[in-house]
Order: sequence, then C-alpha cells, then structure tokens
Amino acid sequence: MSAGGSPFQQALEALVRAGVDFVVVGVGGINFYARDASEIVRTIDLDLLLSRRVEALARALSALASEGFRFEAGGEPFVDSTDDIVLERVVAAGSNVVATREGASIDLMCSLAGFTFGELAADAEPFRLGAVEISVGKLEKLLRSKELAGRAKDREFLRLFAARLRDAAERED
Repeated sequence: MSAGGSPFQQALEALVRAGVDFVVVGVGGINFYARDASEIVRTIDLDLLLSRRVEALARALSALASEGFRFEAGGEPFVDSTDDIVLERVVAAGSNVVATREGASIDLMCSLAGFTFGELAADAEPFRLGAVEISVGKLEKLLRSKELAGRAKDREFLRLFAARLRDAAERED
C-alpha cells in the first residue's frame, strides 16, 4: 500500500500509476472547482467514470485491490474482480462497482447520466493531486449530469449549489 495521504488520494494515485482511464465526476468532481474550503460540499464517496472497456475496469480493480480496497456491487461483495466475463457484463450493463477502505468509498462507474466517457474526457480539466495529475469533468457538464439524473438527492444538491453561488455573488458585491 501507499504510505501517505488519505485513502482517496492513495486510490487516485494508484489508478493513475496503473494507467486507468477515468474522470472524476459527481460532487467530488464539483468540489475541485471550489474557490475555498467554505464551498466544498461534504460527500460520502468519490465518483469515477471509467472508459467503457473491460480492461479499464480490470485495471482499476487490480490497482485498488493492491491498495487494500474491497469491492461490492448491488450491495453484495464483488468477488469476481478478475473474471473477464463478469467484468464484461458489468461494463455492458453500465453498472457500478464500489471500492471501500477505511471509511473511503469510491464508485467505479461505467455510465453517467447525459455524457459518455469520451465526451467528459475530451475537455476534462487537469488537477494536481499529490504526485499525480487527474482529470475532472468540466463543472458545467457535472452539473448538467446531476440535472439529467433527476434523482431527489441531485435536485437538492443543485438547489443548495445555486444558493451558495448566489450567496458568494452577494458577498462579492
């Protein structure tokens, strides 16, 4: 396992070292655009959109396993992380595999509302994190994806996010 940093940082560094194609999305991705700590929204997980290739998922699982992460899918332990046939089904279905360690939860996503991996990766923003550079989806696309997902928690996030932007604009005036 890696020595320093949070489990999230260790996971991202391991994924970059393994050559995994991913883009940080969701609230975790949106947080990279925060101007200061007061704008960061607490979230219980980190969402990573992988390219829809079995190789990408297999590499991600291997890299995270080497960092001590455990896996689940659909609320059950995911023990077939090296079975290419099972991984093909996960990718084809656009499903998620959740990696957990020490309270850190990372959603390895094979699909995202409104955008393909290629569409997000094409203009993703690079961010330096420790020793590596990671790709984070454009803020506008991440917000649009939440809107398109239409889940109650996404609508509530967007409402709070808009209120924070209004408050920040008023403070600047």
